[in-house]
Amino acid sequence: MQNQSPGLGPQMFAVNISPMLAAKLIEGFVGVLTIGSGLIALWILVDLFRLRRNELGAVYKGGIGQWSWAAHRITGILVLAFLYGHIVDTFGLGFGPELYDETIGLYQQWWFKPFEVALIAATLYHALNGVRIILFDFWPTLALKQREFAVAQLTLFVIGFLPPAFFMLRSAYQASPIG
Repeated sequence: MQNQSPGLGPQMFAVNISPMLAAKLIEGFVGVLTIGSGLIALWILVDLFRLRRNELGAVYKGGIGQWSWAAHRITGILVLAFLYGHIVDTFGLGFGPELYDETIGLYQQWWFKPFEVALIAATLYHALNGVRIILFDFWPTLALKQREFAVAQLTLFVIGFLPPAFFMLRSAYQASPIG
């Protein structure tokens, strides 16, 4: 027979918060993540634009390498912010389907589709740039063809991104008040 002390069960941690209030708190957290990650991305870009030719980093010296470095960091931050938000809203499922349904209602709004499209863009770019970086790590001489690899990466990005972006944004437009 197990020793169980009263009051240490799952009910001990139950909090009487209405699903609507909890959903708004989660939505607020997702909003803070979105705004915060956007500000960090903006800070990185502004910092790059402020660089002068004599201040450029020793490794990249500006150009496509510097911009792909910045885009890789920015897309990583954005994907990470989405991941945190997704973990938090999925966590709500443990408190009942009402809370979860109320929380994901935000994602079903027509105006939220562009953010989902941006997530697809960030994820795809980050993945393709990661593969490019891996290739340079394993075969350092390939880094001498930085521009050619960047063009190939951007071509693959456009081919992989435009179809889902078109269909997702079309459905958002059709569901919008102007569609």
